[in-house]
Amino acid sequence: MKKYHVLIYLVITFFWVLNFANLKKLHLIDWDEGVFALQAKWLATMGANGKPFNFQTPPLFQGLIALSFLLGGSKPWILPMLSVIFSGLSIYVLFHLARNLYNEKVGFIAVLLFATSEFFLFFSKSGLSDATFVFFFLSAIYFFHQSLTHESSINYLGCSFFTFLACYTKYTGPILFLIYLLVSLWYRRKKKFNFYFLIIVLPLLLLIPYYFIFLKFISMQNIFQRHGHLLGINHLKFLYYLFRFAPTIFLTSLFYPLKEKHDYFILIILTTFFVPLGFYYPYFRLAYPLIPILTIISSRFIYQFKKSQFLLTAMVVIFNLFLGWNTILFHSDFPVFLTHRIDKICESYGVNYVIAAVPPNILFYIPGNIILIEENLPKIAQNSQKFGLSKRRIIKREENFLQNEESVLFLHSSIFDEIEKELKSLKNPPKLEEAYEFIDAPVYYKDIFNKLKEVKQIYKISLFTLSTLPQAERKILEKIAFKSGVTVIQR
Repeated sequence: MKKYHVLIYLVITFFWVLNFANLKKLHLIDWDEGVFALQAKWLATMGANGKPFNFQTPPLFQGLIALSFLLGGSKPWILPMLSVIFSGLSIYVLFHLARNLYNEKVGFIAVLLFATSEFFLFFSKSGLSDATFVFFFLSAIYFFHQSLTHESSINYLGCSFFTFLACYTKYTGPILFLIYLLVSLWYRRKKKFNFYFLIIVLPLLLLIPYYFIFLKFISMQNIFQRHGHLLGINHLKFLYYLFRFAPTIFLTSLFYPLKEKHDYFILIILTTFFVPLGFYYPYFRLAYPLIPILTIISSRFIYQFKKSQFLLTAMVVIFNLFLGWNTILFHSDFPVFLTHRIDKICESYGVNYVIAAVPPNILFYIPGNIILIEENLPKIAQNSQKFGLSKRRIIKREENFLQNEESVLFLHSSIFDEIEKELKSLKNPPKLEEAYEFIDAPVYYKDIFNKLKEVKQIYKISLFTLSTLPQAERKILEKIAFKSGVTVIQR
């Protein structure tokens, strides 16, 4: 076995052992982590728990979580576990892609740069879909390159399979089709019918069912309302993300002079992904797939310096770790702590209902049954009994579900401004009130385009004694419970 293969296996093993040992210390800290977890619960229980899957995002990642929930229970650490697994596999694929393009040493350097970038350090242990998507994306690129150089049905099917998985994981996946077309035109070699059918046509055909359901249940008006205001020219902002979270990789890539044919192969991939991406809102995680591709160019830059390759690689790795050190050390037990406080208060005062205006990642931890609000259900759930509606309690406004309750617990986050204002309009103070601040992951405070960067996230637990509240104020509480984004939990 060649030495670089052994070293790659050691890197992956070290990464997996270190992260698997710390899995149970990882909690859901991002809004979308909670969305994925609650939708996966819905899928795993056929609607008996969690929140309805609404087809606003591709379903594969939620499906993988749901399968894991069925096998191991609805544990929050399952989400980062998937990221740990796929991040290790991404290291392996990146090595082989760079090795096939150049050589094993370039591949090994690329892996070291990638695995120490702050992008990787964050997403490899998050519960977001990005680490999973990067593995599928890199695997699709790997088999596509193999298809260009070694025409075979296995390579074609490998590319088709991972393209399908990438597109069903994240909405940036279809950019792969544009990459294939542009690289094929640049390659200027006649390809067999199988090449185009298996690599482009087949995965497109497999995407039709998802887009059919997507368009059926999510109207064009809703799509435009959600995404229209996010469109713009944000290329410079995405360049900032590359510079902010992977500066050594980004800068060394800029200084590398393009020489070989494979350099242009990488350049087409980077450009084709970056240009459409820049027209969308600057979420820093959308730039993540560019990082492993950039590390190949960066490693080529370092490889030029024959006598100082080791020193330059070591310097970049150390600098990467220095920049990402607070990301390495960060962990938050806040969701668990908050849940314990809610449990204790509910048990002490005999509370049956919790009204929560909090992000989904906090909501996932609160024990009890989520009550569905009829008017807030997505169409796909409203129109079919197959989605577990018969197993769930669904309430309407006219039910007045709090009429026989002595107390109700209200949990809300300061990021929900409208809810905050309505609660302040109550003249009678709650019987008990506690407030706690949530400290987010360091990457979000480093993101200058994050609107919540300078906003303190305060979570308040308020216990209202309904029997002493005037009727008008009780109605305000019930009205809040039916607002979009607010969840009622029955304990």
